[in-house]
Amino acid sequence: MHCLKRNRMIFHRHLFKLCFSLLVTSLQAQWPDNLNELKNSICLVEYYQPQTETRDIKDEERIKRKITGILVTKTGLVITSDLIFPVNLDIVSGGNSFFNLQKPPESITVSFDREKKFKAEFIGKDEELRLAFIQIKDSSNMPTPVKFNANEQFKLGDPLYIIQHLDGRYDNELFIASNFVNAILDRSQQILLSSATLHPLSPGGLVIDRRGAAIGIVFRGDQFNRVDLVESMGMPAEDEVTEILPARYFMKLIENPPQLPIKKEGGGKSWLGIQMQILTRDMAEYWGLDNVHGIIVNSIVPRSPGEKAKLQTGDIITSIGTFQIRNEEEKVVEEFRDYIRSLPEGEITLNLIRNHQPITVSVYLESAPKSQFFAEEFYDEHLGLRVQELTQDLILNHDLDFDSEGVWVSRVEGAGAANLAGLEVNDLILNIDDTRIKNLADFREIIAKLEQQQVEYIQVFIRRNQTTQYIFIKTGFNGK
Repeated sequence: MHCLKRNRMIFHRHLFKLCFSLLVTSLQAQWPDNLNELKNSICLVEYYQPQTETRDIKDEERIKRKITGILVTKTGLVITSDLIFPVNLDIVSGGNSFFNLQKPPESITVSFDREKKFKAEFIGKDEELRLAFIQIKDSSNMPTPVKFNANEQFKLGDPLYIIQHLDGRYDNELFIASNFVNAILDRSQQILLSSATLHPLSPGGLVIDRRGAAIGIVFRGDQFNRVDLVESMGMPAEDEVTEILPARYFMKLIENPPQLPIKKEGGGKSWLGIQMQILTRDMAEYWGLDNVHGIIVNSIVPRSPGEKAKLQTGDIITSIGTFQIRNEEEKVVEEFRDYIRSLPEGEITLNLIRNHQPITVSVYLESAPKSQFFAEEFYDEHLGLRVQELTQDLILNHDLDFDSEGVWVSRVEGAGAANLAGLEVNDLILNIDDTRIKNLADFREIIAKLEQQQVEYIQVFIRRNQTTQYIFIKTGFNGK
């Protein structure tokens, strides 16, 4: 009996494999005629990611990375995942401090076959769509670029073909997989879900419909999170679902790709200037606000649009413009922030509840201030120290008072004077030799003065986490 049962299991397993093989063969027989042409437009992007250790700002190691890209214009524009440069470029995004220490990718090359590599440069990225753009410097002899269909309407069960590079175990060969739309998520952007058939090199693969039209790109969804990147040195974690971003969301970016902002600018995104949390059902019941959905204002940044509109801590926002808050899911806060980021500067109507009364407030949205990534910096080789101006995102991310002053320690050179004295990255310098340091200009001025005087020691008063302390640095200004 046991043997018979085992034989049946083996038979069913072989029958399943045979059926699956026939299904795949059937699907392959229906592959679009232009699949090979589309395949030729998929490129392997290689680059070096600078890894600057916080203890050493002179010796910078570079780690070589590879990622999938798609040629989208005759002039050599390539679209890829923002894993090529995962830092947050503006204050609105907040950010992980590990990635905010990174520099843009270097020595980028693009190859469509094994024979020739084209030099390229990083030009910009879009935070919400998690897409980046690079430009090939010499666009002669390019393959035919991919032309996306932005009008595709999707339904469950639609056949798909996904072209991606395999990871290093398979020498980064291109892999074409037949698949289906298994689920559709309606968020701030519609996301298609398909069962994953492989562990790809990266997001950024090309998605094609059964007629051979390019209809989307493999998306860096939540499974490719920043913790995974840190732990696996840049490689995304395996997942059982492929997320697909339809072309209609990024067609305008191809026409007008985002540019890396210049340092004096912020991210170019609008902001409200508040910290917030979702109004849960329990909170609503406690405050006697049954059937109310909203976002609670926790704090307001000074001189921000929220403060100028006289918002108050405890206000409950129920809608802004066309954005209605309809549930108590945590993701609504991010969707609310994304909506504001997408708006141009200008006046917009905010509906909220204050002291149990509904009121309407007009807010004039402004561009967010620049983030720490674009902050001005100053380096002194005698001290082995680099500092930067104190930006709003540093204040928010490190729970500082909104009116905080000083300069932020962004790098400390290993075995340098500042390092030997005990100064650390993320210290806030408040005072040098009893001189108040309000900003970067003050720091430059006092350091220049002390260097001219060739003082042997300087007294630095800092804030570290929630405490303050004095540090005495032997400067080396006098050459000793």
